[in-house]
Amino acid sequence: MSSKPNTVTVIRKAKFAAAHFLRLPELSDAQNLERFGPSSNPLGHGHNYEIEVSVQGPVQEETGMVMNLKDLKIILQEEVVEPLDFKNLNLQVEFFQNRLTTLENISQLLWSRLSPRISALGFALTGLRVLESDDLFVEYYGGTDQLP
Repeated sequence: MSSKPNTVTVIRKAKFAAAHFLRLPELSDAQNLERFGPSSNPLGHGHNYEIEVSVQGPVQEETGMVMNLKDLKIILQEEVVEPLDFKNLNLQVEFFQNRLTTLENISQLLWSRLSPRISALGFALTGLRVLESDDLFVEYYGGTDQLP
């Protein structure tokens, strides 16, 4: 009987604070307010975002870990915190020049930034959760098919 290596999912969190607004330029102020509520304020509002990144793989016999969590922390710092912390997502992040700064779109941006870095180390990014508040978050499980 062959033994399959134990597959474990490790999850690491990171936080960043950012401002954004939800507005469609083709709509009037009143129409944006009707569609997006106070989030349509053109001056924006902020959130303390939290992300949870799930990486899956076999437990390495020599280390007892799936991956070195220090490496994952560095990737999160370089790909999430440094480029997004204390930014206005609409005005300072190129990805959002033609996209709304919804949690769904933020999750796709983060996936597109994290997946190649994690894959390059030989591991699989299997999911990420982006929290805007304690009671509002999205979970994303991959793919950047919709991205240009």
